[in-house]
Amino acid sequence: MDVCDPWVAAKYLDFEVQEGWLSSNATRQGFQLGGFINRPAKLIAISSEQKPRTKLFTLAHEVGHLLMHPGLHHHRELPMHGLTEPHEPTDQRERQANHFAGCFLVPEKQLRLAFTASFGVKDLKLTDTIACELLGASYTSLMNSPYPSLAFERVVAQAQRFNGHQFSALNDLFQVSPTTMAIRLHQTGLVYR
Repeated sequence: MDVCDPWVAAKYLDFEVQEGWLSSNATRQGFQLGGFINRPAKLIAISSEQKPRTKLFTLAHEVGHLLMHPGLHHHRELPMHGLTEPHEPTDQRERQANHFAGCFLVPEKQLRLAFTASFGVKDLKLTDTIACELLGASYTSLMNSPYPSLAFERVVAQAQRFNGHQFSALNDLFQVSPTTMAIRLHQTGLVYR
């Protein structure tokens, strides 16, 4: 899938991107530093300790800060044990940069096209039939998942077959984490309860 590339965007904005070890001395307990911007040096630093898809999201997040929050220096903190459910930052600018990164990496138009090509429908509502099609005999775990968890969205994000049709998982197609794809599926209304 040919989607937006944050490496190209950073270069277009005349910022160099460097990967390496980032000290986490200034972060909160249980968090590590994922990336930061040094505007005077025109530098975006990304932690090499992250998985490739997390690096991509972090870079898109920092590009979002460059575009939306001029004059501010930012860093992105990540839970040391990774994200399973979305972490909602308290700072509005961090929420905006996260939203930008998700939209940048998974544009709605391309997502809708890929979703329809994969699932053969324009959207999916969680029902017993849909849950059974996605998970087989263990479908009740999905039906009993607490709301507003993104359990259904995450299953759809990682699905590789539906109604006898095989396809690449949406999160793999867009090279994002299951959580990022689950959030985009929810935001676009492609998946709902």
